Amino acid sequence: MPAVVLSEGLLSGHPGRDYHVQRLLTFVAIEPVDEDLGHAAGRLRTMARRDGADPAPSGVDATVVALADARSAIDDVVIITSDPDDLRTLVVHAEHRRRIQVQPV
Repeated sequence: MPAVVLSEGLLSGHPGRDYHVQRLLTFVAIEPVDEDLGHAAGRLRTMARRDGADPAPSGVDATVVALADARSAIDDVVIITSDPDDLRTLVVHAEHRRRIQVQPV
């Protein structure tokens, strides 16, 4: 998971919800966002916007898909999300889109 996801209010302050989030974080690797990943995310947002997404999906969502695309070059990737629509909008523009699955929660 790109580190920038942590900025989206991953912790709500609600003990029940936060327990599950904290548990999930023990199973995922937090990845830094470098310049290449940032550019890839920007390209995905631009392509989504050109296809009519208005507003364009968030930069955080685009970064999640850009990292998934990079990882899916070598393995299948599942993105777990509460916002599947924006992520699917971005995945259609990913180079390795057939290896990326968006799973709503």
